[in-house]
Amino acid sequence: MMSTPPILPPCRSGNLQEMLKILELYSGIGGMQAAAQESGLPFQVVASYEINPSAMDVYCKNFPGSSKPHNILGLSLEELTRLHPDIIMMSPPCQPFTRQGLKRDAEDARSSSFLHLVDLLRRVPQPPRMILLENVAGYETSQTREQLVDMLLHRGYAWQEFLLSPTQFGVPNSRLRYYMLAKLSEEPFTFTTSPEVLTEFPYCLCVQSQAFLESLGEPCCRCSRPVKPSLQLLHHKFHSYHHGSSPTNNLSSELPSLSSYLDTEIDLDGFLLSDKVLKRYYMLLDIVTCKSQRSCCFTKGYAHYVEGTGSVVQHNTQADMSEIYSKVQTLSEDDPLRIELLHQLQLRYFTPEEVTRLMCFPPWFTFPPTTTKKQRYKLLGNSINVLVVASLLIALVENK
Repeated sequence: MMSTPPILPPCRSGNLQEMLKILELYSGIGGMQAAAQESGLPFQVVASYEINPSAMDVYCKNFPGSSKPHNILGLSLEELTRLHPDIIMMSPPCQPFTRQGLKRDAEDARSSSFLHLVDLLRRVPQPPRMILLENVAGYETSQTREQLVDMLLHRGYAWQEFLLSPTQFGVPNSRLRYYMLAKLSEEPFTFTTSPEVLTEFPYCLCVQSQAFLESLGEPCCRCSRPVKPSLQLLHHKFHSYHHGSSPTNNLSSELPSLSSYLDTEIDLDGFLLSDKVLKRYYMLLDIVTCKSQRSCCFTKGYAHYVEGTGSVVQHNTQADMSEIYSKVQTLSEDDPLRIELLHQLQLRYFTPEEVTRLMCFPPWFTFPPTTTKKQRYKLLGNSINVLVVASLLIALVENK
């Protein structure tokens, strides 16, 4: 496994030649730059901004040629003018818009850096040509989003909002997120936009045969959406990461199983659910197996909190979960046989590496040895799905 990104291939779409200057804000562990890397588009990250030391360590390990991230509140109008990025890619803090974060929205102190950025974009002499933003579902009704839209109107942007999940991109993991694509009005989108928040990606996401890809201009025979060859190449590459090789002609609407995302060898001792968790939460667990075609969204509290933080794996697939749960529910709460029965399932947490795969980070992406397991779960829970963002980036940038 490589520790640094591979050299970028030339852009294969044939409609974009210039090097794109990307300003990466709230860079976290580098999901946005990984998405740009995987997209095949020619780019240069002119600066990145992040304040979490653990995230910065991961970022610098995977992108050693990049300058160390900075604090967004330190970004000045003069510096933004000097950087003059073509694209701003960002995933602002989501806590102000979540139930756990009390939904304080613009009044939350964690929104201050984003509001500072909006003010800079309102005043900068030459605004960036394009913006790609990711956040949690619910952001679309926030006051912070209203302030962003007001700036976009003021500066002459057109935009499209989405609510999308990796399951729509062929990944067996639910992670519904809000996305905004914005570009200056003189650079129109190549797909039909809507004032509504779209819940479908505008281009074909089916894995097509090479022969079909050569039939340019024809819509997909299954989903009827336009085919963009660069997106097909991206998805073929992703499938080669996790399924051995790109399928030659796969038009199945079924999601793949989790088997290609799970480690074949694992030290169970480090990942088995504790007796305390089993005893108290066994009825609240979302349990999957290697044959499952789904998994729940992983949050930053995964493996620390139980309810709503992500799925767990039934490692022993020979055991009958329904039968064991039926027996457990007939026993009293203090009966030790309850735990003995649940032990037979070998319920375990996904490893950080497995979560990394489900969030579509490429094989060359790694964590420093000093990053603890708890830190890895937290950093991943705060990150993005790379395949979804790479697909949106191509849809945003390519002009044909």
